[in-house]
Amino acid sequence: MGIAALVLGIVGLVISFIPCLGTYGIFLTVPGIVFGAIGIAKAAKKNGEGKGLAIAGLVCSIIGSAIAGYQWYVLNKAADGMSEISKAFEEAAKDLDKAEKAAKKAVNDAEKLGK
Repeated sequence: MGIAALVLGIVGLVISFIPCLGTYGIFLTVPGIVFGAIGIAKAAKKNGEGKGLAIAGLVCSIIGSAIAGYQWYVLNKAADGMSEISKAFEEAAKDLDKAEKAAKKAVNDAEKLGK
C-alpha cells in the first residue's frame, strides 16, 4: 500500500503543477491519501515495516491535493469573472445599439430641418 500511495502521490503532485490541468491531479491524490493511511495502519501492525513509504506517499498526496484544490478554486473564480465580463459586454452592446438608434434619429431630424 505504501508504494501505491507514493506512486499516486508523486504522479498526482506532478500533474497538479500543470496549469489548467492540475485540477485533474485530485483523481490521483485522493486515492493516494487513502492508500497512504491504510499503509500506515498496516505498518503499525507489522512493527513499522514500510511505514516510510506510506508516510511519503501520504505527504505527497496531501500536497498534491492542496495544489489541485487551489487551482480548482482559482479557475472557478476566473470563470466567475469571465461571466461578469460577458454580462458587461452585453450591456455595452445594448447601450451601443441605443446610441446608434439615437444617432440615426438625430441625422434624420437634421436632414428634415435642412430641407
